[in-house]
Amino acid sequence: MKYLLLLSALTIFSTVYGQESNDTLTYAGTEIIVPEGCSVKSKYEVIDCNGFSAQWLYLKQEMIDQGVDKQLFSQLEQQFQYSKKSDLTFKSQNQDFEGFQYKMKNGTSRILGIGKIDGQWLILNLGFENGPKKNSDLSEFEKKFIELEK
Repeated sequence: MKYLLLLSALTIFSTVYGQESNDTLTYAGTEIIVPEGCSVKSKYEVIDCNGFSAQWLYLKQEMIDQGVDKQLFSQLEQQFQYSKKSDLTFKSQNQDFEGFQYKMKNGTSRILGIGKIDGQWLILNLGFENGPKKNSDLSEFEKKFIELEK
């Protein structure tokens, strides 16, 4: 059962839904206008947005209790080719998240985090062309997903 939940979660996280490009997304109950020129890959993913990408996956409490979040982190991390990993705490929609920031070998960076927004657990997977160090490094669109505490 645990394996089935993990497989289902990974499928949802990585599946392309074949939707046409939208101009709005719903992230944790908040409607977000997608900037012109950005590509919406699914209702859970925006890619190629001026060097930024975002994916999110909602998890049930039972999945957290079974450690599915840790398994997902591990499996995603195995796909990354990174040179440095550091702990990171941040906020998303004014809620606390914890995770890691990865300096990728190709010069980009990724942030993986987990937190709870309005009682709903979610894993957030963000990609940046240039790794943000402070909030002023983030665009207004990026700030819809992450606020740095530095």
